[in-house]
Amino acid sequence: MSLPNEPSAWQVESNDAFVPVYYKGDLAGFFKKEYAHEMIKFLNEDEVLKKALKLACIDLVKETNGDSKEVSNLIKKYIKMSKRPKYGTRAIALLLTERQKALDLSSQEFAKFCDTFKLSPDELNNIYAGEAIEDNLLAPLSRILGITKEQLLEVRDGSKE
Repeated sequence: MSLPNEPSAWQVESNDAFVPVYYKGDLAGFFKKEYAHEMIKFLNEDEVLKKALKLACIDLVKETNGDSKEVSNLIKKYIKMSKRPKYGTRAIALLLTERQKALDLSSQEFAKFCDTFKLSPDELNNIYAGEAIEDNLLAPLSRILGITKEQLLEVRDGSKE
């Protein structure tokens, strides 16, 4: 029994209308009507993109006279490459690119901006090229990115958990 002013954990909202959503003829779940169409559109586009990636990989394997068994490995490789890197130099390069966009600076202007924080254009280019980031660059990078050195170390070296 709940107290008079305390809301119950379980509630019924009879005013909310949900519509069934099907995947290949099987019931997948129920969604609010205002979201269902947009979700279905997104999910169908995702299926089309997966098919397009598979076809492109099949074509690439055919062009290189490769084995058809390589297609699934190639698909996995491209999916992995397209995911946002969480750790390492690629992740920091992506953070720098996002910082440049946030500041609305051209590449040349951003290089000068970084140089004012003691990160030379050559060092910046080395990061974009994927070279290892030395400890002496952590302080300037943390100032440029607006994050602590500890956070930057976690991105560079990976999570310690």
